[in-house]
Amino acid sequence: MMKFDEAKYAEHREVLVAVHDVRRVFMRGEEEVRALDGIDLNIYRGEYICVMGPSGSGKSTFFNMVGGLDSPTHGRVFIDGVDMAQLNADELAFLRCRKIGYVFQQFNLNTVMTALENVTLPMVFAGVHADEARARGMALLDRVGLGERWNHRPKEMSGGQMQRVAIARSLANHPSILLCDEPTGNLDLKTGKEIHWLLHDLNKKDGVTVICATHDHNMLSVSDRMVWISDGRIERVAAREDVKIEKASLGTEDDE
Repeated sequence: MMKFDEAKYAEHREVLVAVHDVRRVFMRGEEEVRALDGIDLNIYRGEYICVMGPSGSGKSTFFNMVGGLDSPTHGRVFIDGVDMAQLNADELAFLRCRKIGYVFQQFNLNTVMTALENVTLPMVFAGVHADEARARGMALLDRVGLGERWNHRPKEMSGGQMQRVAIARSLANHPSILLCDEPTGNLDLKTGKEIHWLLHDLNKKDGVTVICATHDHNMLSVSDRMVWISDGRIERVAAREDVKIEKASLGTEDDE
């Protein structure tokens, strides 16, 4: 694998997320556990980045730091130049609501709500008028191929359909960042491939920055850059063109 040249890669790119010396320490009884141990990383606007690593490596903790779902023990995370540590609870909630969309492995849909109600829920919190929220929600469901199932509840959907609803919901307030934590972890290979290409399409056509924490090597084929985390540290970074992709190859969207 070629050594990653960040200076060359960063040419003409704008930093959207800046992570500076981030550490996250948990206490397990009297034992200190360093989930993150000095992470430095710039993520650029419009980039599709995959954060790879085994269970317990720190991927999800890193995800939580960038998403404002947890705070570093040490270090800083900046979103669009804003230091998240300097925000109060209301300001942080405002930033998360409008700047960041979340997609989780477990879908996290409200089981008593329809697909449309799930998608429009973040718009309610953002104060969007009901008529606009409904129109925007229907457009998002159409975008992910579920316009005709707007009135279905999660129990009436497959895993792939639920994840599509979750992706539509994540886009409700036009976020600049889409954070995906193991988005294909509960899906079969074929359905996972469909989700890969949906995220790829959103990234390339809409310019949404996708940050994906994953075990799934198939996602390498749709990413711009890969970051491997091990024991809470960045082990290596590579641009996609510098990685030989074999088992991870997804072919094209039209392949079976």
